[in-house]
Amino acid sequence: MIKEIEVKIQLNNGEKITNRLRKLGAFRVKSKYTQTTYGFFSKNSIEKGIFPRIRIENKKPVLTIKVKNIKQRKINYFERKEYKYPLLSIKSGVEMLKLLGYTKIRKFTKQREEWFYPKRNVNICIDKLYFGRFIEIEGEKGQIEKTIRDLNLEDRERITKAYLAIEDDILSKI
Repeated sequence: MIKEIEVKIQLNNGEKITNRLRKLGAFRVKSKYTQTTYGFFSKNSIEKGIFPRIRIENKKPVLTIKVKNIKQRKINYFERKEYKYPLLSIKSGVEMLKLLGYTKIRKFTKQREEWFYPKRNVNICIDKLYFGRFIEIEGEKGQIEKTIRDLNLEDRERITKAYLAIEDDILSKI
């Protein structure tokens, strides 16, 4: 189990965030690639704060279960406990989760580019989805804050939701 701490910030169209990252000494870990995620939900998964997902990582299917602290009040960060398990196949993972009551499946795809910023020891992803471009900064809270300042993004709205929740917010306004 690891503790995931991150913040997302929506980027403007055409914003050259990669140029800023390079100037700061960050380097690309993984070039742009397509990532498809299958999110699983049960009747009470949102109330419980348990969110399983399956996706391909390094050409192998992986089950990740994210657990939210549902007692947390003020949210400045997306914080979850994260458990990861390799799977034999996506099909076997889907069947297993359905047996456990996770019968609602939502699929989404994004273009992702991965970076590492050694000065702050943070992982950074640039994600493009059909509803926008985002930067995701993951690391320790203090280093996330310094990275946001380094990138001149401190005046931007913080997003502390998963992409599916962001999509739900957008669709509810249509």
